[in-house]
Amino acid sequence: MIDRNYLFYLWVLRKLPNKLRSSPNFYFLLNSVFAVAFLLPIAGLMVVLSNPIAAWTCLWAGLVLSLNLLCWRMGLKMLWAHAVYQLTLIALILFNAACGEGLTSIYVMFMGLVPMLAVFCMSRWWAFFWVGFSFFCLMAMFFAQVYGYLPMRADQDWRYLAQSLMCIMVLEITQVILVFVYDSANAQNLLALNRINIRLAKTSDALKIADSHKDKFLAMVSHDMRTPLNAVIGYLGLLHDNKQIAPENMSYIESAQHAAAHLLTVINDLLDFSQIRLGQLTLNPQVVNLRHVIHQTFHTLAHQAREMQLDYRLTLSDEVNTWVSIDQNRLSQMLINLLGNAIKFTPAGFVQMQVSLSASPDHTWLIVEVQDSGIGMTEEQQQRIYQPFIQVHDAQAALRLSEPMRGNGLGLAITQSLVKSHQGELHLQSQSGEGSTFTLRLPLTLATAPANTRPSFNVTASQDLSPIRLLVVDDNDVNRLVVTATLMRSFPKATIEQAENGQQALEKMRSHVYDLVLIDLVMPDIDGASVVQTIRQQAVKPFCDVPAVALTANVAQEALERCQQAGINKVLAKPFDRNTLIRTVRFYTVDNQQGEL
Repeated sequence: MIDRNYLFYLWVLRKLPNKLRSSPNFYFLLNSVFAVAFLLPIAGLMVVLSNPIAAWTCLWAGLVLSLNLLCWRMGLKMLWAHAVYQLTLIALILFNAACGEGLTSIYVMFMGLVPMLAVFCMSRWWAFFWVGFSFFCLMAMFFAQVYGYLPMRADQDWRYLAQSLMCIMVLEITQVILVFVYDSANAQNLLALNRINIRLAKTSDALKIADSHKDKFLAMVSHDMRTPLNAVIGYLGLLHDNKQIAPENMSYIESAQHAAAHLLTVINDLLDFSQIRLGQLTLNPQVVNLRHVIHQTFHTLAHQAREMQLDYRLTLSDEVNTWVSIDQNRLSQMLINLLGNAIKFTPAGFVQMQVSLSASPDHTWLIVEVQDSGIGMTEEQQQRIYQPFIQVHDAQAALRLSEPMRGNGLGLAITQSLVKSHQGELHLQSQSGEGSTFTLRLPLTLATAPANTRPSFNVTASQDLSPIRLLVVDDNDVNRLVVTATLMRSFPKATIEQAENGQQALEKMRSHVYDLVLIDLVMPDIDGASVVQTIRQQAVKPFCDVPAVALTANVAQEALERCQQAGINKVLAKPFDRNTLIRTVRFYTVDNQQGEL
């Protein structure tokens, strides 16, 4: 809470012109106003007490201080304004003391106020000057009384006057010393505070460095984990397609595929969360068939729903049969997170997704409702559900969930961030024990269908016998082998050459014309983006026009931008999806088209 005194200080400063908005001017204004305000009622009191001399001097002092305040407001320098204030105060005190009992008069005690305004408005040495000046005036009064120029009571002598003089001077000096003591204590506190601030600044710098190291570490570990995981998932996919494997061994392969897919999900969630936290999450919209994307995404989790013996339903309204421009991967990610969350916490019953479109004057809205009959959530849980690493704990649900289904508590946090990135809305309705309903609203940009909308090549049931020529560039032997083996399954007549570093890739691309180059980005000598950029800039046709697809474990936004600048046609993340890889190769070779999918 802000101190009221500070608010008053700010209010007063705002009433002053800009050139007077300072602490010394504030203190001078306050002291002058209060001095005038006190002198006027004191003058009236002196009239009542039959002391006309004191009354008139208070009135004249108030008038002088008022005129001095007006001159200061009109531009009189603080030095002169303060001098007039001090002289008026000293003259008022000394005149009334002289008219009374001199140094023993009750008015002399007000000399203790002399140094106070100077301390706050000017400087400490200026305060000592006025202490010395007042001491000189009091010494003059002392000698005037001793030599009979001013009256002195009969029961008093010079010793009594000397004691009064000493007491008054001690009072003045004590006032200044107290301010010095306060300044010293305040300086010590400021010094201690500065030391704490320096330590905090060093700690903050260290945390920033550690945070940047963490991000670099996360990117590096992600790359190092994706590289072997690419081989694991690739070879598991090849084994899964082998019809000669015994059924009991096939179940082992499927379990391994689920575990690898779960590990990939964890890696992707950590990277997405890191990018969201750093504000580096970007969207890459593309023209897609909305109905096809929703069907494909929904059926991705059909296997898990069947294992849980759930009624897993999709309802698509008729108007959801249109081409739109949207980030397909992020849309699928949001829907999978919502569907996976519903499946995880539904012990029995149903999980259904209803999809429709709603038109408004400004946008066409995609409305997705994911409803389940699961355990539901309390109001307290609903308040925390979008926080990272927060999960709804349910003992029975936890026992029946396999490890890949338990998640890491980042799904809904990432989904909420993705929804906000799309300028959409995500609402939750839930009651404990009665299930939950997530309603997703996303604005859509309608688009026209691409010129070529031929049916997709069935990678699981078809082989393409086109005699295409490919180059696979990767410094990892296992990655080259898994890409080659995967492609030979669908393109048995393809000629696939390999290069184990960037220099070999340059030599081959300068001497041979390939239908497509699949290249890794991170290599020990020349990175993949530099290889493609060099070919684009230095080679002649048709060598410089060969399409290039990056297969990389580095999926940071900087890497994607670097690929675009280098002239790489498309980027596929490792571990690659087999179907996506084969369709991409077919698009750039057999279909003989340039551009993006």
